[in-house]
Amino acid sequence: MKSLDFMIVGVQKGGTTALSYFLAQHSQLAIAEGKEVHLFDAADYSPQWSPEEINERYSAHFVNASAQQLWGEATPIYCYWPEIAAELQRYNPTLKLIVILRDPVERAISQYAMEKARGDESLPLWLAILLEPYRLWRDPSRNAGGARRCHSYCSRGHYSAQLQNLRRYFPDEQILVLENSELNLQHQETLKTICRFLGVTTDQLPEPASIFSGDYDRRLHRWLRFLLGCYFRFTNRRLKTQLIAMGYSPQWPWLR
Repeated sequence: MKSLDFMIVGVQKGGTTALSYFLAQHSQLAIAEGKEVHLFDAADYSPQWSPEEINERYSAHFVNASAQQLWGEATPIYCYWPEIAAELQRYNPTLKLIVILRDPVERAISQYAMEKARGDESLPLWLAILLEPYRLWRDPSRNAGGARRCHSYCSRGHYSAQLQNLRRYFPDEQILVLENSELNLQHQETLKTICRFLGVTTDQLPEPASIFSGDYDRRLHRWLRFLLGCYFRFTNRRLKTQLIAMGYSPQWPWLR
């Protein structure tokens, strides 16, 4: 079995479900069935696995794919776990990575709404944010239902550190950074950018469509949004500097 050619590695609540849906419609691309495989952060994952053993475990998710297609998957927590970048590089040094970002304030609130709906969060938003550092310190594991998976509202928004970590193991030309709104406001051009990055044709791209996304009332938590915006200001500046160094010219409102 062949190795994967690309991965969507982040971020959670950033639009990875929609992006996977659109890429899966391209005849030259194959997206893993089930979208989020979570192979590299599975409880039974071993760093001792060879690339061949990893491919064998991926095979069940590509039963309908052909060897002529480029294979990829989307597990958006990968960019959050700092240790996984090294494992991805060891697995396939030529792997291409796609990161789709979102305003970290909106991302945090969206994750909270999701965890609340799942029953994994019982605290009000302000208290969940306030207690996040303690929760992460108390439970640093990657266990299912653990704090790093379910209560990492703000820590997942430190994109600069996550991107810097990816760049330690992969050259810039193998990393594509997008922003959540681009898939909606510049749909066709964004898909063309991704296709050129992956090296596939840019014709017959799917039209925009409304893909499932958990929503919430954006009029809520105005004061908390302001405080979180202040909290993320420094790391956002570092992110912007890093993106400029990579050749991007980000004009996203939350990054100005």
